[in-house]
Formats: sequence, structure tokens, C-alpha cells
Amino acid sequence: MQITVLTLFPDIFPGPLEVSLIGKALKKDLWNLRVVDLKKFTVKGRVDAFPCGGGCGMLLSAIVLETAIASLSLSTSTQFMYLSPRGALFSQETAHNFSKMQDIVLLCGRYEGVDARFLEKYNFIEISVGDYILMGGEVAAMAVIEASVRLIPGVVGTPESLQEDSFVASSASLLEYPQYTHPVSWEERSIPSVLLSGNHTAVNQWRFTQACATTRIRRPDLWHRYVAWAFKKS
Repeated sequence: MQITVLTLFPDIFPGPLEVSLIGKALKKDLWNLRVVDLKKFTVKGRVDAFPCGGGCGMLLSAIVLETAIASLSLSTSTQFMYLSPRGALFSQETAHNFSKMQDIVLLCGRYEGVDARFLEKYNFIEISVGDYILMGGEVAAMAVIEASVRLIPGVVGTPESLQEDSFVASSASLLEYPQYTHPVSWEERSIPSVLLSGNHTAVNQWRFTQACATTRIRRPDLWHRYVAWAFKKS
């Protein structure tokens, strides 16, 4: 997978993307990262311009962005994505879809946004990582990259562990159950005895019950979705 990031702050990258399993996969060329500094393509020393029709803030210039894109060698299958609070909500299912793509361009917004004509020309998919506002798209881009890259075969050493993730690529996903490790007793708190019983059926039932309870309390939206899926399945 080739990932290209368009940003005004290239020094932010690779940052956390060069450590742990994601970083090892980068060194092994399981994925590649190319960072493009938009400041190298300024027009009269600027990367932005005032929005037509008035309003506060500035917009990234379509001319600057077009020049940056023209400097790249891209495939005909390149997928263009713009990190934006007005985009479709990024999810585990989206990450699975992205992990199968070969060539992705991520545009990190700044200021008040981007000239819409540029987004239209390249059919940018707009992506949001949540209902909140960041200073720019760099942190959001890193989240999208990490969530997607970890799903590429060979990145995670034990693929089976991906099947137990919260938000698996299914409409019926539950949040993960609580996890424990040794010692059995810590700070006067003990591991639930069922996890030490060796009874795998009982352990799986306990984990399922805990996952249901956690999901119902913390994410009622996911819980209702799960209940509807289970009802249709029965």
C-alpha cells in the first residue's frame, strides 16, 4: 500500500507511525509513506486565500493543491481522501476497506477548509474521525493510517487477534470484554474466578456477557444494532 499525505506540517510525520508493529511494517515495505509539503507549492508565498462571499478564516488554494498533485506519480486507481469534520464517520469497516487499497492520497486540511472545486475534480472522499474539531487533519490522518495499515496481512503477528477487536467489520459488533493478567490478586482486587477455571465454555460465556453489558452501558447505539441483528438471525 502506498500512502501519500498532503500537509502543511510534514515534520509531524511519520511520528507514531514509525514505532511498534506499524513502524516495523513500514521498514519491511508492507506499506509506504510519502509526505508532501504543501508549502513548497505556494503562490506568491501563500498557500491560502480568502473565502468568496465573506466569512472568517482562510481556505487552502486549489492552485497550490493542484500543483502539489501534479508533482506526484499516481496510479489510475488512486483513492483521494480529505480529513474533514463534515465527512462520513470513519469506522472499523471503513478501515477494512482502506486496507485493501493500493494507492491512497490523504489531504490534511487546515484553516477553514479547502476550495471545493479541487475536492470535486479528484472525487475526494471526505472522512471524519469524530464529532469534534481538530486544528488540522494530521492527527486524524495518522489515526486513519494506523487503523487501516494494521489490517494489512503480515502487519500484526497474530492475525487471530484482529478477530477479537471491538468494532469488527460487522453490523453486529460488541465492545471488547475486560481483560486480566497475573498476579491473581493485585491491590486487593482479584481476577474473576471463571477465568482461572480452565472451563473454556464458561470463559466464553462470561466474556460474551461482559461484552454485552459494556456495550449496552457505553454505546447504546451499538447495542441496539446488535440486538436488531441478533433478532433477525434467530
